[in-house]
Amino acid sequence: MPLLLKPQPLPSQPLHRFEVHAEGLGRYTIDVSLPHGAGADETRYPVILVTDGNILFDLVQPQVHGGFAMQAPALPPSIVVGVGYPSDEGSASWYGRRNFDFHGPWEMADPLGQLLLNIHGMLKAAEGRPELEIRAGGYDRFMSFLRDELLPALAERFPVDVAGRHTLLGDSSGGHFVLRALFDAGSPFRRYIAISPSFGTAPGEIVSAEAAFADTHSDLDIDLFACCGKVEVDQNVPNALCRFGSGVTWIAEQFAVRRWPSARVQWEVMNNEDHASIQARGIAAGLRSVHCMRPGVHDDEIRREAEARMAAMQATR
Repeated sequence: MPLLLKPQPLPSQPLHRFEVHAEGLGRYTIDVSLPHGAGADETRYPVILVTDGNILFDLVQPQVHGGFAMQAPALPPSIVVGVGYPSDEGSASWYGRRNFDFHGPWEMADPLGQLLLNIHGMLKAAEGRPELEIRAGGYDRFMSFLRDELLPALAERFPVDVAGRHTLLGDSSGGHFVLRALFDAGSPFRRYIAISPSFGTAPGEIVSAEAAFADTHSDLDIDLFACCGKVEVDQNVPNALCRFGSGVTWIAEQFAVRRWPSARVQWEVMNNEDHASIQARGIAAGLRSVHCMRPGVHDDEIRREAEARMAAMQATR
């Protein structure tokens, strides 16, 4: 007997999408996912902010608010925010805009810069957009947009804990932005996840920012997870020029040198992953790491959290 299929509407997920315009930067698509039950009381939550939200938000959101996360929560409740670029602008615009947003001043005259210029040229030719350009130098403005405009606006609309320990997550050039923000005294974030950070773009920027920070600070209260894929280290010339492996090992070595007492750093070169495959694995490991809930690393914290949840369940019986 054939099955009788009766489509039923899925329960609505507390997802929201906005488009905003930032002066001097352009349009952004903002995706917001709320914890289940958010708004039922006065509880406010920290933010997990995802750069390149148009490609990474859909990987982060299930880790934090998906069905499995509801049954076996591995992370504290947070609001997930994706900051992406409108799809109607096309790939060439996305490629150029993120390069500007994620880097400080960079003439792009070096071999990697020239390579990115060539890639952008092919993208805009394919889309018939000869007027588009790719450049760098927008880091300060993009950070001020996130800190001074977006986060306060989100707090007006959603139960954001303005003083919360917010997380910043980025991949590739977005990972470069994460490491640059790490040494920015004005950053509103305290948890950082850098997946395959492009240490070779805007060469020397992160090193200079770290040195300047160390000159005026004796501590850095952060949780950091940095990773890259083993395959992407030596797979081809473009990946090698991006220095994905160098960024991860340099950050680990430099924190060992500085010995900032409040810094908690985990890093990993993940086997059998390249630049196109590492995102899901890096996101899962990174989120658990910076929230001190990674198995094999934070077993005591995981046990205490499980005991607290069990006690809470028993108290409601």
